[in-house]
Amino acid sequence: MVAWFPSPLEDMERYFQRIRRLNRGLDTGHWRVYERKEEPSGVHLVLSIDSSSVAALKGMGWRPFRSVGESIFPVLV
Repeated sequence: MVAWFPSPLEDMERYFQRIRRLNRGLDTGHWRVYERKEEPSGVHLVLSIDSSSVAALKGMGWRPFRSVGESIFPVLV
């Protein structure tokens, strides 16, 4: 899974906890970051996530709430 976060992520663990708290069905405790690419406008992450989180993200249109906006999880085929 590739995700886009339109802001810097200083503390990834705290950020994922916030996403889990604000979005029912996203168990970010099972997510693993494999690659991180910082850009001036945000951060791209390559993630491994659990199947129940995939189902929840799909139900959210791949845009979970993160308290100050949305993150985007585009589907790559």
